[in-house]
Amino acid sequence: MPPKVSKDTTHGWLVVATCSAAFFLFIGNASCLGLVEVELSSLFKDSGSSLSAINALYNGLGWGLAPVVAALTKFFSCRLLSCCGSFLCFLGFFVASTSQSLPVIVFCTGALPGIGFSLMVVSSNILLSEYFDKKRPLALIISVIGGGMGIVVFPHIFTTLNQTYGIHGTFLILSALNSHGIMFSILYDVSLANSKPNAMAILRQVYRTVFDPELLRSARYTGVCAAYLLLYVAYGIPFLFLPVKNAKTGLSKEVTSLLISVSGISNLASRFIMAGLASTSGQRRRLFLSVSFAMNAVSFLFFPLFSDILFLSVGAVLFGFSAGIFVSITPPVLIDLFGVDKLSSTLGTNYLVIGTGYLLGGPLMRHLSLAMSAIDPVFYTSAGCTVMGMVLIMTVSCNGRNLARILKMPKRHFAPVSIPPVLPVNTDGGIFTISYQKY
Repeated sequence: MPPKVSKDTTHGWLVVATCSAAFFLFIGNASCLGLVEVELSSLFKDSGSSLSAINALYNGLGWGLAPVVAALTKFFSCRLLSCCGSFLCFLGFFVASTSQSLPVIVFCTGALPGIGFSLMVVSSNILLSEYFDKKRPLALIISVIGGGMGIVVFPHIFTTLNQTYGIHGTFLILSALNSHGIMFSILYDVSLANSKPNAMAILRQVYRTVFDPELLRSARYTGVCAAYLLLYVAYGIPFLFLPVKNAKTGLSKEVTSLLISVSGISNLASRFIMAGLASTSGQRRRLFLSVSFAMNAVSFLFFPLFSDILFLSVGAVLFGFSAGIFVSITPPVLIDLFGVDKLSSTLGTNYLVIGTGYLLGGPLMRHLSLAMSAIDPVFYTSAGCTVMGMVLIMTVSCNGRNLARILKMPKRHFAPVSIPPVLPVNTDGGIFTISYQKY
């Protein structure tokens, strides 16, 4: 059992700051991967088919390994896991800064940081609930704000560094920046480890979390997984292909950085809004989720149809705002559909599905772009994938009821619920077990 620690203290808020900083680095780096591909494609005269592996490995491993990392917290301290993760991020970008081999750079900027950030982000967020009680929801909200800030700031940092030092010099500076995770981990003075390291025990823990027999027999559960897979196959496309499209249409890298930052600002705004609305009725939460899918699909259409900065900015706003909604509201919706007792499995599987979507999306869309000799079909295909995901999520979440009826239904028809905007995570009973209480 984890040792007892003082709750809601100044030390806990310092841990919150480090968690937010980890998200800042993870999501910030991810938002620049399209810019990285443009530079490497120009440097190595590559068509982009091999470069698509950078995003696939980075985000695929970063999200997909979450159940494994969560299981590791039962056998190793979060401080050790975070230190190892930060070292892998440093090592990846450092080796990339010295290498002239494209396969080495792809591996070092994709796989190593992906594994590293999974170790950093997942372990720190699991540990966070040990430091808070009454102020836990607020702490968890603040801990993920760094991701939105990363989307706002990192594109400008990358563009400025690249113009001044070149791509290899930029990798070297990013390696130093990402090494700060080692300093963050010094604050993690609580260990959740309660067993000796054992490979089979880790695998059993991951299997119990991801492959719940009762959920696997549920058509609704399968539909939700399929909907999120389609969503995240398309989700990373603007970050990857918008820089390429803008370069071909004559828009500067600064404009591309600005568009990514605009999406980050709207993403932050929607997260704050959904934090205030997450305690609404379950059916309205599911309606918000469906609307966010639809809004995300519409945002993709702005990028191939318009080349004017104003309309591209509108698309970026819609994209960032919709992403903030479905990222924020997913945990409460999973509770509505499957119950609190199943959140351990549903959330773990959701992360795995997100990682799988990233692994498939970038390479598939890159091959489509090369086969069609155009970028616009990629955005149309992404919009189609998101629409199919929206249809699935509406089907499984609304249970065949008319959406208009849901909108007009008086509040007395809803069962009262009390769900905090962001759910505290505790590992006492499983990888993603929730400490559930009224606030």
